[in-house]
Order: sequence, then structure tokens, then C-alpha cells
Amino acid sequence: MEIETFRSKRGKVPSGFIREVKDIVGGENVSQEETDLISYSLDYWMYGIFLSQYGKLPSLPAVVIAPGDSREIQGVLRCANKHRVGITPFGGGSGVLGGAIPGGDEAVLNLQRLNEFISLDEISCVAEFEAGIIGANLERELNHRGYSTGSIPQSFYCSTLGGWISTRAVGQFSTKYGKIEDMVLGMEVVLPDGNLVDIKPVPRRSTGPSLKDLFLGGEGALGIVTRAVVSVHPLPQKVVKQSFVFPSVAEALEVVRKILRGDARPAVVRVFDETESERYFGVKEVTVIFISEGEPDFMELEGAVVSRIARENGGQPRGESPVDRWLEKRFDIGLGPVAMQQGVVVDTIEVVSLFKDSANLYRDMVSSVKAVDGTIMVSGHFSHFYREGACLYLTFAGASPDSFRYYKDSWTAAMEATLRNNGSISHHHGIGFWRKEFMRRELGAEGVELLRKIKVALDKNGILNRGKLIEDAE
Repeated sequence: MEIETFRSKRGKVPSGFIREVKDIVGGENVSQEETDLISYSLDYWMYGIFLSQYGKLPSLPAVVIAPGDSREIQGVLRCANKHRVGITPFGGGSGVLGGAIPGGDEAVLNLQRLNEFISLDEISCVAEFEAGIIGANLERELNHRGYSTGSIPQSFYCSTLGGWISTRAVGQFSTKYGKIEDMVLGMEVVLPDGNLVDIKPVPRRSTGPSLKDLFLGGEGALGIVTRAVVSVHPLPQKVVKQSFVFPSVAEALEVVRKILRGDARPAVVRVFDETESERYFGVKEVTVIFISEGEPDFMELEGAVVSRIARENGGQPRGESPVDRWLEKRFDIGLGPVAMQQGVVVDTIEVVSLFKDSANLYRDMVSSVKAVDGTIMVSGHFSHFYREGACLYLTFAGASPDSFRYYKDSWTAAMEATLRNNGSISHHHGIGFWRKEFMRRELGAEGVELLRKIKVALDKNGILNRGKLIEDAE
């Protein structure tokens, strides 16, 4: 099958660049074989996956380079600056917004060789890893030593620590353990010019603006994270699982708000609308699940508080079974690819708002995407909770003779509804190249310009992850 590209045409890089990077990383770690170029041409951007089954890819990179350590990455980036070659960092390829899609005249920097567990400091409860380690392998290293980060995203088996950092990712147990920005204490970063920054790990500092926050959410456009020190927790001694059903999403959200404004901090809180409850649990009722874990005495008390507030506010208990069902199915993403094989466009959109706006945001997003011509199904759940608000995770599917128009119209409807209801356009998937057209509405013209100035200051030749995060300068 002939391969078409639709983001950029297949290009070339200077032969001198290829020779030099082979000297830096070893010839066996540099490939221009078409199978490798195809493998690193696409992340998990759903519309790209949809088109790939018809032999269409966003682009094919010119070369794939797999460095083995920070020193080699420094050498590659200095070489890229010399030859003006664009570099697209690639971790696990689990991003869903095209953040790891390269241009046709660019090199992919495959970071998967940087995958080592470095150390565990049990006194301080911190661990250090290379950034290319897959999340499930990171947790295995900790679990058999009696610890966990508590960061368990849906992409657990195919995303990397560096990917979590670059997109400001959030795991499913975030209400108790926090987000990736709460977990990362320090990191080593190779800057676009090849210089190295080492941000030492401490719980907090007051030494000017936080340097680590430049790279948390930088999406590989401001630097390449090579290792990081993260906080860890002893494995929980007790787990309490509860579920309740409610008449509406709004009532369920209000109960969760009341629970979280006190001292209860369940590790997992999820609110499923009727459509998703039917798909997950076989009941067409709004379902809420809670998982509390930690010290036994605390968990008994927390479980009692959750149960009391839920029951007092109309919640009907459904026991542990829905929680067990979610735990069993939470990594299953097989339905989307199956639907796409039938010509159906499928995607998910996650946004976030304060509690005062969350119920209206849900209603508006669902109705707005349903109104797009060609929509077959829209459903939603709230996947991450804070004392102040929550993340809404929308799933939609539709079919149209013009699949791209349908996809774009659905996304535009969802983003417009988010902005109308005071929400933020991304909670944990980042921006990539797909969301960047909405960044001016999100950050304002001044905010986008500030971000652009930071990018130019760090990457004067514009080599890192071109065309991502913000629109290219005119």
C-alpha cells in the first residue's frame, strides 16, 4: 500500500548530519529504514490513527536516532543546531494530540533507551529514574521495593516518565497522590543548544521562578528531560472501595464537592454519566466510584465519611462491584480502533473547570458535540477531582463523508463550550499540534507571545518539536 502524507511531505536531512550523529550514538542507533520511519511517524492522535488504516500518515521523518544517555543527546542537539535540523522527541508515543508527530525534514529522537531505575531514597521517600522508562516498568521497580508513585494514567503501559512531565500528565489516583508537577522534585534537562541543566531535588525552594516548571508541560519544545527525581509513597495497607448511584450528574458532582471540601481525600473519584455507566456497569444511572487507600485506621474513617455524605445526599450504595469492574476495564482502549475500522471517527477530549461551572460545562459540551452533523454517540465522565473543581473527559464518535470536517467541527464545538463555561481547554493531554489553534483564546494574546519569547530565547534556531504547543511565528 502506498503511503500518503498530509502534514508535511517526506524530506531529507543533510548527509553530514547523518554521519555526525552516527559517530555520536553509534551507527546501529540511527535508522532511515522505512519500517522505522513509519513506526515513529505517528503518536496516538486518534484521527491520525483513523487515517493510517487507509495508508495515510501525517508525515515520515527523515531519520530516527536513539541516544543512550544525556551526553549523546547533547551531541545530537549541537549537531542539529549546526545543520539546522528539526528534532522531535519521542517517548512512548501515547500522546493523543500529535505532540510527537515529526515533520518530513526532521529527525525523531527516540528516548526509549533511557529507561533505567537509578535509585530509591527510603528515608526521603524519593526515587530517581531515567525519563524514557515506561510507567508500568517504573511502578514495578518501586512496587517490589514496597513503594509507588501513585501515578497510574490510562496510558500506564505505553507512556514514559518524560512524557508525563512534558504534558503535565495526571494519573487516575491523583486526588490523593497529586499530579506529575506535585511528584517531580528535580530533573536533568538537555536544552535546545545542547547545554545541560540539573535542577536538584528538594521539597520546595524560593530561588526565583521555578525552573522545573518551564519543562513541566513544555512538550519537548523547550528542552529534553533525561532523568527525574519523584516523590514516592509506601504501598497502602488497606483499600476501601465504594460506589453510589445518583439521579443526575449535577447531584453527583455536588456530593463529591461536599466530600472533598472536608478532610477526605479518596485516591480515586470518578463520576460516570448514564451512557458511560451503561457501557461500564450495565446500569443507566449516574454512577460514582470511590477508592480510599492508606493506613487502616484512616481508611476506615475516610470510608465512613464518604458513605455518610453520599447517603445523606441521595446516593444509593452499589457496593464494590462497580469499582472492581472499573479496575478491570480501565486500561481497555480497544473499542476505538474497532469502531474506526468501520469508518467511524472516535476521540476523547479532557477539559477542566471549577465546581461552580462543572455541571453546566458537562451539559453544554455534550449537547454541542451531539449537535454536530454525523455524531452517533457522546458520553462523559469526570475523571480527576480537586477541592476546587474537576476534569471532564468526553468521548464522541461519528461518521461523515468528510471525516476531517466532522472531526474538526466536533473539536471546535467542544472547545467553544469549554471556553463559554470558564473551563481550560486541556487538563492532562497537553496541546500538541492539534489544540494549538485554541491557545490564543486560552492564554490571551499576551500569554501566547510570552510563551513564544521563552521558546525563542531557549531555542534560537527553532529545532525542538517544531509546530507544536503554539502556532509558528509568521
